[in-house]
Order: sequence, then structure tokens, then C-alpha cells
Amino acid sequence: MTDIAFHLVSHKTEGGLPYQHLHVKIATPTGIITPAALKSLTLPDTILWSQGVVIEGKLPLWLSGYLIHACHPAAWVACFDPRLGDAVPHSGGAVVVATHSPQVAEGDVLIVTIPDAIH
Repeated sequence: MTDIAFHLVSHKTEGGLPYQHLHVKIATPTGIITPAALKSLTLPDTILWSQGVVIEGKLPLWLSGYLIHACHPAAWVACFDPRLGDAVPHSGGAVVVATHSPQVAEGDVLIVTIPDAIH
């Protein structure tokens, strides 16, 4: 078993833009991992790089940085922030941090909900 688990779900933003929702979970009993976990980490091979990827989950900053870099082939990459969403459960803003697409720009906040399959 790996210390980091991924759950990938195809989803759409509130505005209808399709993306891949990448939920990240620390799968240790303590909820703590070390940077050595990066050495054996592999992303799901089912990611559709032609779409954007929203990274979401409770994870250390250095793991977020690694995942943003690893998802660079995607059309765009965003990080989920629940403080930026609508006032409804499981809603948040996905802040675009990298893009190769004219559909979004760095700094855009896309309103998303966490897919039902995850929560």
C-alpha cells in the first residue's frame, strides 16, 4: 500500500468546463508522510491530459508543488480552496496555477463542487 492515495473523477466546473478532479488522501494511520514518499509516487494513468486537473485534498505544501509539476502536461492545473466557493457544502474555488489553454488564465477561480463519488 502506498502512503498517498488518489481518486480521479471526471467532472465539470459550475460554468460547464470539463476537468479531471484529483482527490489526494494521505493513507497513513497518522495522516503524516515524509518527502521520501515522492520516490514511489505515480499519478493515475487514466488522467486525460487534454482537460484541466483540479488538485484537492488535505496535503502538505511540498506535495502540492510536486503534483502541480507532475500535472504540467494537462491543459491547465488548479488547486482547490474551499474558502473561495459558493456557500453550499462541498463547493470551492479552483485557482488556476498553470495553463496551456486559452479557456482559462493563471489566477482564474473556477467554481467547482467536490464530486459525489469522493465525499
